[in-house]
Amino acid sequence: MAALLSLLSLLPLLLAPAEARGARLPVSRRGSTLANRRVQVMMAHASTPRRGMGNVGLGVLGGLLLSGCGEKPSNAAKRRDPVNRPDLLPKGETTPLIDVTGMLSKSEETKIKKIITSLESDTGLKLRVLCQTYPETPGLAIANYWGVDADTVVLVADPELTGNLLNFNVGENIDLKVPRNYWGRVSGKFGAKTYWEKEGPDSAVADAVSAIDSCVRQVELGVRGACAPGTIRARDTAEESRFAG
Repeated sequence: MAALLSLLSLLPLLLAPAEARGARLPVSRRGSTLANRRVQVMMAHASTPRRGMGNVGLGVLGGLLLSGCGEKPSNAAKRRDPVNRPDLLPKGETTPLIDVTGMLSKSEETKIKKIITSLESDTGLKLRVLCQTYPETPGLAIANYWGVDADTVVLVADPELTGNLLNFNVGENIDLKVPRNYWGRVSGKFGAKTYWEKEGPDSAVADAVSAIDSCVRQVELGVRGACAPGTIRARDTAEESRFAG
């Protein structure tokens, strides 16, 4: 039943039109009332855009292109087929970072995993990173693999889908802490083609993860304006050394 509800929760995003870019992924919960509500959402979602901040939801994992950061998707992009390939998931112990196409250097991958693990341990926020180039992606299979829930932020890095490298799916509990428009600003800064072509996609992903780490930690400390636009910046030397090695 849990697996069925998880799949049902993804259907609205697979059926939604490309313009519905503010969509959020309903998290898996028990109970027939919530299951019935998902069916209603599926019926209404295609014609009812939701308020959002430019994330593409888990639809991007299945190959559906929703715009991320205000860019208009092309007609060709809208026709991308959903992907569900558990065979592309890592074997063995579950990892918070999946790099299907070798986008990250080994050193950046190690640093990012350390940041993600430390952030989750200290704050409870589950940041997960998927680096892919459509259609080489596990797609929808990551929902069950990572146990995506209301405390999860999924960062999908794909240079082909929107032109913007970084896309997010944000759990509803995170909205209670971090402003919704924060994720669009991170995507707009580090995911912009001018940025990642100059700095490299691995640096862009690492910079985004570092910025998220800083934002969430400051929110937990009650710092006013913790996630304001001026706080979104690339890593400095201190942050590099903190997770080096």
